[in-house]
Amino acid sequence: MENQDRLTFLYQQFLTGNLTELELDELFLHFQTSDEEKLHFLIRQELDTADAETTATAEEEALLGRVHDHLKEHIHSGRQENTNIRRLLIYRIAAAASILIFLSIGTAYYFLSKQQLKQQIAQNKPMDFKPGSKKAILTLSNGQQISLNDARTGMLAQQGNTIVTKSASGQVVYHQNKSAEPSAIVYNIITTPRAGYYPLRMADGTVAILDAESSIKYPVSFNGSERLVEVTGQVYFEVKYNRTQPFKIKVKGQIIEDLGTKFNVNAYDDEPYLKTTLIEGSVRVTKEKQSVLLKPGQQAVTDLDENTIHMQTVDTDDAIAWKNGQTSFKNEDIQEIMRQIARWYDVDVQYEGQISKRQFVGGISRTANLSDLLKILAFNNVHYKINGKTIIITP
Repeated sequence: MENQDRLTFLYQQFLTGNLTELELDELFLHFQTSDEEKLHFLIRQELDTADAETTATAEEEALLGRVHDHLKEHIHSGRQENTNIRRLLIYRIAAAASILIFLSIGTAYYFLSKQQLKQQIAQNKPMDFKPGSKKAILTLSNGQQISLNDARTGMLAQQGNTIVTKSASGQVVYHQNKSAEPSAIVYNIITTPRAGYYPLRMADGTVAILDAESSIKYPVSFNGSERLVEVTGQVYFEVKYNRTQPFKIKVKGQIIEDLGTKFNVNAYDDEPYLKTTLIEGSVRVTKEKQSVLLKPGQQAVTDLDENTIHMQTVDTDDAIAWKNGQTSFKNEDIQEIMRQIARWYDVDVQYEGQISKRQFVGGISRTANLSDLLKILAFNNVHYKINGKTIIITP
């Protein structure tokens, strides 16, 4: 156990960039001689999953199997250069130690040398960016704006027959007095900035969670024949079903009608497609004369330029990873990844030269600092510079 504690300590030092020269050499030695059980332990420890005794996931087994085969071929042959061994060991560290399990498709065996890794970490270590947090602005029907992250718990406002409160957990909650005379329909707007998110419970009990740089416009109380809201950015919904009062979402000229469900809407202006992903229940997506009915596990992809909708089957966990505290990348190129990073860490991104279209698979906790993500990108030969709040991706 003492040896395992030492390995864990060295790995934590590695992640934070605080390893000394001697400690880095010691870490390489540990990974050269350790077995898969120790690697599984570290993977699960970083991913906050079960203890080390549980069965390895298919991803872990595949990843470690490939590494193990290469180690046996290169290390035990005794004929390889020390540099090549270290490159393989760096990959074992990346695999086992990843708070981001991040593989470049088709180039999974391209590794940085020890010296390249040190230079990349040292070059960017002084700068770091914190992840996003719960923050938003509530705009009332009279134009008054309330900073929700600064507001105290309790009553925020009263509008007609509805009281607006902030719960102890920070959620904005609307309490409609249904026994009172219906009041005129007025709207509120919640807007999240970059590096922000916020949960909302509307007067009908429907829950909406806004991702960074998003907004939702909604009635204070639902008195009409339908419940209509408007969104921008990315919003996750858990709709309270009411057959006599359908819930509809208007986004970029498209209407999403809920039929009792949980679903995610991704409609960022800098994304090429509008994506509606169904988790549970059923939704109808309509764009002009075209309409599709989604089943759980399906995604409607709307091409706004062509005014077309096509359906595809997806992993819904990827679509709502952000809502569950994870950032997920699946077959995405570096520009797609950096758009997510820009919104969550409130940074700008620039590109120099010809940028590769390689695709990546992986994920990272949204509580991680940006440096943690950039460190693993470096393992995959993604080069970058930091200038103030700008991340510059280079060839």
